[in-house]
Amino acid sequence: MQTILLCVILSMLVSIVFGQWYMWQASKLLTMQLKEVEKVTTGVIDEIKRKLGIH
Repeated sequence: MQTILLCVILSMLVSIVFGQWYMWQASKLLTMQLKEVEKVTTGVIDEIKRKLGIH
């Protein structure tokens, strides 16, 4: 009986840790992508401003 309980607790802990790590990785990736998008967007806006003669 106790071994089953121990296995359940252990698997829950593992899934929590893995879930946290996965979320952290995903948010890190998302942040990187957002920064990339931001860089591209600012580049495009600057280009448009330059073409229109706005500085």
